[in-house]
Amino acid sequence: MRNYTLENYEDQMNKQVVHMDQAVSYCPEFRATKMMHDYPSRKLQLARAVYKGELEANEYITNILLNSILSRQGERWQNFGENPEDFTDAMILSREMMIKKGFGKEIVNQLKAIIDKNCGHIVEVNPDKDIKWRKYIPVAENSSVYLMLDDATYAYASESARSLGEFFSKKDIRFYPEIKATFPGWEYFAYGLVEEGYNYLTNMIEGLKGTGIDTIVTLTGQTHYIWKVLVKKFGLVHNFKIMSVLDYCEQLKVDVPVYLYAGSFFARYLRMEDEINKLIINEKEELIKNCAEFTPLLIADKRINKVTIWQKPVSAEYLLLGLAENIENYIKNDAIEDIKKGTQRETIVFDPYAYNVLCEEIGEKKVSYYIDKLS
Repeated sequence: MRNYTLENYEDQMNKQVVHMDQAVSYCPEFRATKMMHDYPSRKLQLARAVYKGELEANEYITNILLNSILSRQGERWQNFGENPEDFTDAMILSREMMIKKGFGKEIVNQLKAIIDKNCGHIVEVNPDKDIKWRKYIPVAENSSVYLMLDDATYAYASESARSLGEFFSKKDIRFYPEIKATFPGWEYFAYGLVEEGYNYLTNMIEGLKGTGIDTIVTLTGQTHYIWKVLVKKFGLVHNFKIMSVLDYCEQLKVDVPVYLYAGSFFARYLRMEDEINKLIINEKEELIKNCAEFTPLLIADKRINKVTIWQKPVSAEYLLLGLAENIENYIKNDAIEDIKKGTQRETIVFDPYAYNVLCEEIGEKKVSYYIDKLS
């Protein structure tokens, strides 16, 4: 029996409800709507009332709970140093509660239809992309290192396959021969299908056991979080060593001043903001005096910003369903406005969903995916 349940997370939910939303001015959904129900604590106050039987579950409350991209931005822990897991876990489990009560069916059915249509993926698997990844990624029959090629990287960053292959070839690393797109499973949790997500992760782990694989290399913050953190919440045991591609990288190669966009999973879920900043070391830098307090901009020769947990999210870092278009656009434009304040000539992006958005909004020639800069 799994321990990742709302019953076991009741104390965490209670704390989220009673504590003040001191960072709400950074909460992307609240910034978009200016509505009290988009305070993080108010969302969970409603969920708690349903859980306690003080309110009847309904579609209205369900929609409020689903009105979050789970970016971990603008929640109380950013100020008080609370556990960064608590709000996300309580939100996921509250969404599960509402789904079990029969609400949110439209979004759940939409997700299941997408996965069914794409034969177990959240993106269309394209033979041309398959050929590209298999062409460039170095493999060896006896390799015990598995490349976790997630659906989003496959869909939005296939042009980086060659760069990734060359990077690992230079390090004399060969991968297990099975190079294929894999749905990591996060959307099951994001939309409250926790039991389905648990079963999916269990089957994925079991499917890799007995293959001789001892190391899994992840390419996104989301996938790294799933394998390093989320599986432990369910007590799922595996003996795989989980490595991010960034663990193999000493620095990023840049020729012009750049802005780094780390994304929510790397910066807030995994707290790797310092590691990402160290990938580009300036020879000289000076803080711009009039920049925002928590999102420093620099006058520098290479990296013109300092990545922090306060960097605004450009988008959800998973397949987003059901969020109103005007809210999604506000969140996107709000973050892009910050990025455009920099003096960079190029923006390097560490998340495939954000990369797809920024290529469309800023222009492909001004945006690069971090894999193409690995050195």
